[in-house]
Amino acid sequence: MYLIYIFDLEGQGAMDREISKWERLLDAFEHLLPEDTLEFVTNGPVGQLVVELQKRYGADFYCWPLERGPRAWRVVLAKPASGQPINLATLMRADHLRLGELWAQFEQAVELCQIDTIHRLSAELSLGLRRYVDIEEAVLFPVLEGQTSMAVAGWRERMRTEHREIGRIAEQLDKLRMTRECAAILEMFDRPVEPMMMFRQHCRTEEALVYPLMNMVFDPAKEHEILFLLQAFQI
Repeated sequence: MYLIYIFDLEGQGAMDREISKWERLLDAFEHLLPEDTLEFVTNGPVGQLVVELQKRYGADFYCWPLERGPRAWRVVLAKPASGQPINLATLMRADHLRLGELWAQFEQAVELCQIDTIHRLSAELSLGLRRYVDIEEAVLFPVLEGQTSMAVAGWRERMRTEHREIGRIAEQLDKLRMTRECAAILEMFDRPVEPMMMFRQHCRTEEALVYPLMNMVFDPAKEHEILFLLQAFQI
């Protein structure tokens, strides 16, 4: 099930607005079934909501930004499958899957020349890809390097190279929003190599190298700490 909440907070006091907003969202999330999704739009950052969700559910929820200001913040929340606890690997895999599904929707919109949908999905993809790279560069990889010989093994440089390629995909997506001509959009993505291939390769590298390494070096307390950081990252 996919729900969308749009908050109209006029006519209330500032403190009452904030309390009401988070209470309504928490109540809506509480009633979701496993694997259900809730998208909401509000008029300011939502970090406090993530804190409240972590207090109630620990790390057992997904949270991804779709739009990050300055006028509107759109965020999607989701519950994991029944009986599936969230760890670092499942959190990252879920984002792989989400971005892959967004890309499939984007390709379909391009084929049908649905300009407004193309612009919306390209913005969501660009934000999602950049956030994914930033999470690894700013949080995950520095911690791994501090506890392993990851840099010596050359994995970090390989991943950084792939990060730069993913960044170029995001730049292409940003350029799409400068035109409303389908021919120009099709030409921009008429390449010998499908643009998301690098992201898929990056995900396979993580499955083979990074996730096993995380399982080896992170104790439960450290993994829990990093999970909380990643859930709230740039939210």
